[in-house]
Amino acid sequence: MTGTIPELLAERAAALGNSVVLRKKERGLWKAVTWSELDQKRRAVAAALIAAGLNPADTAGILTETRPEAVYVDLGILSAGGVSVALNPDADADAIGAALRDSNCRLLFVENEEQLDKALTVRDTCPALTRIVILDMKGLRDFTDPSCESFENFVARGKAGALPTIGPDSPAAILGGKPHTHAELLATIAASVQHLSPKSGDERLAVLPMSDTLERVHGLYLALSTGVISNYLESPETARENLQELKPTLFGADTEAWTRLHARITAAAAAATFTQRALYTWAIRAGSRNPLANTLVLQAVRRELGMQRLRVAYVANAKPPAEVTDWAAALGVSIQLVTT
Repeated sequence: MTGTIPELLAERAAALGNSVVLRKKERGLWKAVTWSELDQKRRAVAAALIAAGLNPADTAGILTETRPEAVYVDLGILSAGGVSVALNPDADADAIGAALRDSNCRLLFVENEEQLDKALTVRDTCPALTRIVILDMKGLRDFTDPSCESFENFVARGKAGALPTIGPDSPAAILGGKPHTHAELLATIAASVQHLSPKSGDERLAVLPMSDTLERVHGLYLALSTGVISNYLESPETARENLQELKPTLFGADTEAWTRLHARITAAAAAATFTQRALYTWAIRAGSRNPLANTLVLQAVRRELGMQRLRVAYVANAKPPAEVTDWAAALGVSIQLVTT
């Protein structure tokens, strides 16, 4: 029986090989990564971490928007026996510094120049932090610092070899300020799988940062456990467009995201003609089980939202306001609750 996240990934990679595990929208195209490629990438990151002196149970941090490289880093940290902590990319420098000190973070991966600036601002107040690795070097061509390097250079210094043996009770991730073992994470995933019933080949769109447990555990780790394909936004600004295009079958988002979706459709209806407003109001009251309401209005609303294929929708800890959940239910979308 699988006892750690790296063991889970190794098993899936051996079984699924060239099947797609994730995609990223880049310059208008969805670029796919296979299970075998994901396994190679996380092993390369793990080897580089070991070469950099990361010891089992040491903490390494991730300060990025949700993107495939953040996945490779997170899984690489776990594979090296380290503890992964994902920091909120919207947090200010002071909050970042506090999180780095509280977690005793030794090595930090930052997304770009903006996140690097935050890290450099607080670096001197974080005695454990010895190295910063930059994923995107745009705008940093002339930047030099002995404790900073590009992701490419960092990975290139890794040496192939056996990864450390870690057990189910080894610490794996810091979530909400608390450490969690591999066994605890896998138990949470198992409960979420039982509750949500995802299927291999389902598609999900990652819209939350890795610092959110809903994305990290009930999104990424759940997907790895079940064969769900994870899809990553071209940028946070393209979330609406990417959702419409992908038409996911699973959608995990926070209350704020669901409230924004409801507000957008409500505003569009308010700006329509009197007849269109009346028809929309009637259709929402009638609900998706009414064939006429479904045909005349609700199918079009689901298309606008990119939810015509949506099978499982969920939030963490607390559901959105009743007006939002009732509206979603009228569209035929039942928003389920998972506990982080």
